[in-house]
Amino acid sequence: MSTVTVVGIGVGPEDLTEAHREAIEAAEVLVGGKRQLSSFAGETEATWVLGANPVATLEEVKQEAAGKRVVILASGDPLFFGIGERTLEIFGSENVLFLPNVTALQKTFASLKLPWKEARTISVHGRNPTDFFPELAYPGCIAIYTDPENTPDRLAELLLEFGMANRKVAVVEEIGSKEEQCKETDLVGAAGMQFAPLNVMVLYPLEEQQGTIRFGLEDDLFKKEKSLITKREARALILAELQLRAEGIMWDVGAGSGSVGIEAVRIAPGLRVYAIERDQSRLEMIQENVQELASFGVKTVQGEAPGILLDLPDPDRVFVGGSGGNLASILEFVEQRLRPEGRAVVSVVTPETLSLAQQFVEKTNLAHEWLLLQISRTVPIKSSRDSQENALMSRFQPQTPLFLLSLWR
Repeated sequence: MSTVTVVGIGVGPEDLTEAHREAIEAAEVLVGGKRQLSSFAGETEATWVLGANPVATLEEVKQEAAGKRVVILASGDPLFFGIGERTLEIFGSENVLFLPNVTALQKTFASLKLPWKEARTISVHGRNPTDFFPELAYPGCIAIYTDPENTPDRLAELLLEFGMANRKVAVVEEIGSKEEQCKETDLVGAAGMQFAPLNVMVLYPLEEQQGTIRFGLEDDLFKKEKSLITKREARALILAELQLRAEGIMWDVGAGSGSVGIEAVRIAPGLRVYAIERDQSRLEMIQENVQELASFGVKTVQGEAPGILLDLPDPDRVFVGGSGGNLASILEFVEQRLRPEGRAVVSVVTPETLSLAQQFVEKTNLAHEWLLLQISRTVPIKSSRDSQENALMSRFQPQTPLFLLSLWR
């Protein structure tokens, strides 16, 4: 078995200590990216380039360089979003030694003169950034290692699409080189800019964290059309019936004020909610509510279901709050697209809609359950019997009965 030393070269050769240089000079086989190897040309005769598939390259090195002293060059700390983890898996911990160094992240925060002990770090190298929505929902400082596909401008555009508040942004480019520079802007500005390929993107903390309540928001907190909103008690039961997971895709069909989707992402920050509305004014209200209540993860989609659902990713969860007279076709479409172990909840108020929903239940292969929600709230009344003039008493005022149809695969 080869002895393997993983050397962090920092953000440039000037960060190397004597121990780092001695390890590189003693190498019989040198492995690294093209940019890293170019700094050590002539150090050893045998070099391997870590290309698009570094795991395959390391497997070949293991076979071809058995018994030799192998040095793998890495940026910064190899065990911090680096090649270190893969090296341990392939060569075994007993055969690997690490010599870490200064990271691009450290240099970034030093350049910004920004304490970072509470910052969260995300790498989107070769990955789908939506996989990291739980971390991106963090209201504090976030540092992002970008890549040529997930550039700061594309990430900014994506974050804005899913309702992130317009946070202050810093992008430090070409870290450690003579071309190093910092561009400070906000998400809106970053979405329209271009950046050097090598960079770290920093999202500053939200200046104000509104809506600290995660579940059970008051109806009055939402902008809405007249009294058209899924009220708090109904939202609570709907979200319970949906049995939300930490992540996944949710359709909020006929979203109205967006209250159900907004509370959903507050409970499950990794969830991606597509709030579907055909009415432009309601769509704008949803966007305002998402911003005001700092509910990152909700993307508004204008159109009429079921047609507008065609281009959306398959859902894990679905809430149908409004159907525009298309309930039968919407439910048929949901049945086709709902992922394994998916759940859907349908809100029904009118007898006509109840009849359509029941017709679907009679022919669907999905499991189902009906719930009837009858809620009364107290409202003030004046009592002439009270000895105190104009003293206030209260009575229970019933809300419109609500039928909920829960469906699951």
